[in-house]
Amino acid sequence: MVDGMDAGWNVERFKEFTGADVADIERFKQMAGPSIRLKRGDIVRRQGASDPQVYMLISGWVTCSINVGQGARQIVKVHLPGDLVGMPSIAASTACDTIQTLSDVTMGVVETTAIGRVFAENPRLAALFFLVAQQERVLLMERLASIGRTSAISRVAALMLELRSRLRRSDAAVDTAFPAPLTQEDIGDLTGLTPVYVNRTLRQLRTEGVAVWRRGEITITDHPRLIDYAELPQRAERDISWIPARTE
Repeated sequence: MVDGMDAGWNVERFKEFTGADVADIERFKQMAGPSIRLKRGDIVRRQGASDPQVYMLISGWVTCSINVGQGARQIVKVHLPGDLVGMPSIAASTACDTIQTLSDVTMGVVETTAIGRVFAENPRLAALFFLVAQQERVLLMERLASIGRTSAISRVAALMLELRSRLRRSDAAVDTAFPAPLTQEDIGDLTGLTPVYVNRTLRQLRTEGVAVWRRGEITITDHPRLIDYAELPQRAERDISWIPARTE
């Protein structure tokens, strides 16, 4: 379903992370054209599609995955409201990944020409996009390190903490319980674990009183211990004083 852009959508996550001001946010919103509404499980676009587009995720959750042969896939990213989805594919002639919904979603379609105009006309907003891209890179680096060098329980703990941190950027009230509409198969794709290991790991976290992931919701009952299990650094984000203030 396609309709007009939803002017009331929440961009707090982008604003809180980047320090974007009102003018930045307005320009950010203007990038999106018509919005599309999709149901859980719908494919937004498939890996290999020609002339891939970029999307603003207005509401709901989506995954980006890469096919690895023989019908297998690897989820490489979960996107939350406020994210730009599909940005890596603007460097390629075909889509680098498959975008699929985890819930009912609303997304704004962004033409690549609109992104190009930001870099030509609004260098401050372009710098903020660069900052977001570097944060995405850090998350992927940490995910790679986690999958390659840590235990099953460390990988799942790190994923829980990542989702909590990202959700708190748009809603500071997020604390010990928050939505996470991922199946055990999805968790396995993200962490490089089989469903059997995911089930065993979630049971261990629950039995030890550390965290519960059940029916699309995570409840953290021992945050310090979950951090210990994750085996990844918990860092504060850098301020954006190095980005020049708006001059116009």
